[in-house]
Amino acid sequence: MGFKIQLKAYNDTVSTPHVVYEAGNLTNFDYSTSIPVVTFGLPEFYLEGAILTKAEGNTGKVVFSWVIKDEVANPFTVMNTWDIILPDGVGAEEFYPDSVAWSGTNSLANAIYTSRRLFTTATDSTTYETYDVKTADGQMIALSEYFEKKGFTSTERHRFILLDETLNVDGSVASSKFIFNLEGLITRLSFQKSGTEPVTWNATIEFQAGDVVDSGE
Repeated sequence: MGFKIQLKAYNDTVSTPHVVYEAGNLTNFDYSTSIPVVTFGLPEFYLEGAILTKAEGNTGKVVFSWVIKDEVANPFTVMNTWDIILPDGVGAEEFYPDSVAWSGTNSLANAIYTSRRLFTTATDSTTYETYDVKTADGQMIALSEYFEKKGFTSTERHRFILLDETLNVDGSVASSKFIFNLEGLITRLSFQKSGTEPVTWNATIEFQAGDVVDSGE
């Protein structure tokens, strides 16, 4: 038995994802449901006499942490290029304040990701840098860029999946069941590095479950 976390990013309806990442090395997981209730205590009564009223809706949130480390295999199983992901194209106006049109190749087979934010270190460079996403640094950069929703006019939405997998002796998957399968938005991405573990990142994601409403609705 083992657990697998998948993070998926979509445009418009949740159908075919443009990014899928599998997070391993889970260190912490927390799921909470908020069920708001207004409580009015009656004078001259013990607590059992309080009047409870539920008028607001419920909300659900997932917070989980894992260690990003160098991997033998690509932890991304889908990774499209930005000219496919962005419906309005990759012109200079899409990447303010740098104002440089994006060009590059995100290769699943070669585990190569081209940043939409970082240039090469050459003087006055306008060439976007590439990263190996089998490395911890490459994963961190790709995750921080892939899973950031741009705004109300953008149509990105996310899906969080937690699978319970039963493995065969050879390590292959015998069966799997959903523990969580939630649509919503990632509301916080955190990446921390310590001097004692310079080759890894401690990552934390907060995911708010719900129906994403934007200008495309």
